[in-house]
Amino acid sequence: MKCVSVSVVAAASAMLWTAAATAVTETKTAPPRPAFFAAAAAVNIKPMTLEHREERRFLKDAAAASRFQGDAARMALSKSNDAGVRSFAAAQVNHQAAATTTLQHMLHVRGMAPPMLDNDQRKTLNRLGKLNGRKFDREFMEEVALKSQQQEVEHYEKASQTVRDPALKAWIDQTLPTLRYHLATAERSTPAEVKSAKPVAPAKAVAAQPVRQVAAQPVNKATQSMGAGPAKLGMQQPGGTMQLGVTKAVAARPIASNSR
Repeated sequence: MKCVSVSVVAAASAMLWTAAATAVTETKTAPPRPAFFAAAAAVNIKPMTLEHREERRFLKDAAAASRFQGDAARMALSKSNDAGVRSFAAAQVNHQAAATTTLQHMLHVRGMAPPMLDNDQRKTLNRLGKLNGRKFDREFMEEVALKSQQQEVEHYEKASQTVRDPALKAWIDQTLPTLRYHLATAERSTPAEVKSAKPVAPAKAVAAQPVRQVAAQPVNKATQSMGAGPAKLGMQQPGGTMQLGVTKAVAARPIASNSR
């Protein structure tokens, strides 16, 4: 009986090991499933519409401009001694702090990372970092307070007409008055010599039209004495065409004699 029991237990153990080995082999040789899930996910992806692309482009540019203006304004607070420059920079820092929170949230819900500064923005910050005193104030007001602020106002105004997302459009319309106020403040605070230093597109030169010389028409004295205007050359007169103003010798004709 003991031998039979040992044999049964050994057989059962052999069967368990065989089943386990088979399961492991099937697991190793089974095709990976993630490929099927990836294919199914790719089918469910919808193409992005033009409106969505425009919204993402606006958020990207707006976030980069907000970061640029905030960095430049903080630099102005640490380097400038001008009261007007410091007042404008402080307003910019406060606005940028509030706008960044909203922009980051809108980027996050769309799966977008915060954008990097473009080349022009980085170059401007590098120039500002090397300047001090009046040169810094002049560069800051030209490039940040006037140029960048004007571009941002135009950018938001265009987006207000094209964006269809209700939440994004509402935020744009709410932010626009603040941006316009900052631009008006910058224009009042900027010295006249800084504004005049901005390049102005030259007016197009208009070519002078040549004056047409009109030749004086010869006047017949006999006609003029009668109060009539000058006759045109080549006017058809009874008996043929008469040339006026030209003296022409006429040969005398001999008078025939009536000799009988």
